Amino acid sequence: MLTSDKATLGLDIGGSSVKYGWGDCKVGLQYFGKLELRQKNFPRLRETVRQILDICARELGLSSLGAIGIGTPGTIDRNSGKIVGVNPNLPFWVDTDPRELIPKELGLPVFCDNDANLMCLAEAWLRGGQGSVAGITVGSGIGCGFVVDGLIWHGAHGFALELGHITSISQGELCSCGRNGCLEAYASVEGLRHRLLELPGADDFITESSNLSSLLAFSQASPAAANIIAEGRDVLACGISDLIVILDPDAVVIGGGAMDGGLYPWNELKRLVKENLPSVNEERTSLEQAREGNRAGVLGAVILASQS
Repeated sequence: MLTSDKATLGLDIGGSSVKYGWGDCKVGLQYFGKLELRQKNFPRLRETVRQILDICARELGLSSLGAIGIGTPGTIDRNSGKIVGVNPNLPFWVDTDPRELIPKELGLPVFCDNDANLMCLAEAWLRGGQGSVAGITVGSGIGCGFVVDGLIWHGAHGFALELGHITSISQGELCSCGRNGCLEAYASVEGLRHRLLELPGADDFITESSNLSSLLAFSQASPAAANIIAEGRDVLACGISDLIVILDPDAVVIGGGAMDGGLYPWNELKRLVKENLPSVNEERTSLEQAREGNRAGVLGAVILASQS
């Protein structure tokens, strides 16, 4: 049990699972878990959240909760609170307010934001919450957030920092968002999978549902596959360098499941980013690995709700 009067429950909705935990913005996470999202549809997502609430009731007690925070993929309209546009990894999860996942009878305030924003919020909090921090997640997609003095910067409408959907290659590969040439189409796990499946011999290693280790195994066996992954690394490095030139942050924190899984070796990626930077930026913006790993989104959701 937590020693504080009220804890905050944090949820981090992903393409294949929902991570969760509770704690507060003083001590961080005091519990962390994950449930697989076995079917990608709204009823299954709602059922998974219900299971998490049951676990929370059993392990902590719902009366011990003061608020709930939710991190979600997709773009949230700041006026309506709904996810808008295209949500490639969870296609059903659009035109919906994430707060609808939480039963109203609980009577708890619910706060939500983009999952990459919350990853960045958590990593900024771990660094003292001062200054400007850009956070980048590399996984099924490419996420990005920006936090200044402990506050998430959303832009005018809530759509800022969609780094995965900047145009990296004019008229390039088709992205899952429906546009061509996005950074995500070249550097994310899903983007790489689609490109690698077009190569001879790919069927021996990967399918539409293969994990990162299958992609890496194929790259060990096929020089053409290794070149595609190297191109993804190079395109990502250019995108990060451009982000630094535009924002001039104190730090850029890079994490996500694909980075944890070794898709892009840290020292190589860091070297390429620095090579692309003007010296004035290279000397002033630090490049750092994420500290909290795949728990960062949950921690960010806890911090968001605790501070709101």
